[in-house]
Amino acid sequence: MKVCKALILLSLFMVAFYNCAPPPDEDTKEETGEDTTTAELPWTGETDKFTINTKEGVHLNDPEEDAGTAYITFPSSSVHNTRWEFGVRLTFNPSANNYARFYLTSSSNVLSGELTGYFIQIGGAKDNVALYRQNGAELKLLASGRELMKGNNSPKLYVKVECDNNGYWTFWTRLLSEEEYTKEKQVKDSSIQNSVCCGIYCVYTKTRCDGFTFHHIQLSNDVETTTEPGETPDHPEEPETPEKPVLPDYPEEVKNLLLLNEIMYDNATYGAEYIELYNPSNSTVSVPSLKLLRYIDNGSGTTQTTTTAILKHPDKNQRLDFPPHGYICLTKSAATLINKHKADKNNIIQISTFPRINNDGGYLAITTNEEKPRIIDKCIYSDKMHNEGVRNQGVSLEKKSPELKSALKSNWSSSKNATGGTPGRKNEQE
Repeated sequence: MKVCKALILLSLFMVAFYNCAPPPDEDTKEETGEDTTTAELPWTGETDKFTINTKEGVHLNDPEEDAGTAYITFPSSSVHNTRWEFGVRLTFNPSANNYARFYLTSSSNVLSGELTGYFIQIGGAKDNVALYRQNGAELKLLASGRELMKGNNSPKLYVKVECDNNGYWTFWTRLLSEEEYTKEKQVKDSSIQNSVCCGIYCVYTKTRCDGFTFHHIQLSNDVETTTEPGETPDHPEEPETPEKPVLPDYPEEVKNLLLLNEIMYDNATYGAEYIELYNPSNSTVSVPSLKLLRYIDNGSGTTQTTTTAILKHPDKNQRLDFPPHGYICLTKSAATLINKHKADKNNIIQISTFPRINNDGGYLAITTNEEKPRIIDKCIYSDKMHNEGVRNQGVSLEKKSPELKSALKSNWSSSKNATGGTPGRKNEQE
């Protein structure tokens, strides 16, 4: 019995210690600083899916390396008169399938189920930080912050949240590159009075199973109540649940929907790089956009993506149309191809985001532009695939037979056209 009482007193001491600890100084909150506070919290839950140490803090490291969810918690009964502070690092731009929540309060130690509580969501359908209330399975958006992660593939930020004794919630955000916090919103919500824990909840795809890190987590109970009950704060936003991604309209089966047919990767001085796609079907293929990837072989069966570009029609409201058994060329400069290769302007689409294709060779892939991209076609390209004795610069690689697999190296050779390529029309191989 004495041992039991001693353990209870020890647990209460630990909770009181980190609940009352002062927030860290700004100088100690940089991502390179040691983080002993986070590592020493009494974490429970799916701890096998996280690495917890003083170097990183809490790092998602799912050993299954698969899509799913993961959570860990530590005890906390604080709701009012509380300040929460934490840092976040992501190795990707968040999306509707890859985002995280920091539960400020929760009625349950199991964050993947129904509960009542408040949480800060990092990313989702929008690249912002937002405050939510959860009642069972129902989520209500209380306040939405700026889209400070938009276009950022490795966001690093800090979040600070306060709830005063009158139930006024205020939260601030700060990118690592910013010197000061920005106040996002203030709302009043006192519908939840109790809590048993705080925690971290991650939602991720297979490729993001190790892309989340939380660090410098601090709780303190010295929040000033500056808002009188009669004052009116910013109005809460309309209730809503996190938005589902709007997926593009693609056919159910996309493999070989379009085929890579010609590649100009080492253009002449007055030329332009391009790729040509061939539609092998008897009907028009119409898609909202495509994604072009360039990747290299790292050895041991692994690859590294070096280029990712979204290919859209210059008129954002118009789709990319590929006529049956037709050739369409995508490039950054339609005028250059029309002048140099006498190309048909109707078969050339100018893409402002068309990337530079590295001359060192590698692999190219065309995929759907979805949250979970699906490969349509892929191929390899290199100087060794050109005909013997052909000067590579200004000469495209063309397929001998557009219907055959693009991954077949023997089906590619140098263009025999006098201009060095045949963008937007049948290849010249004879």
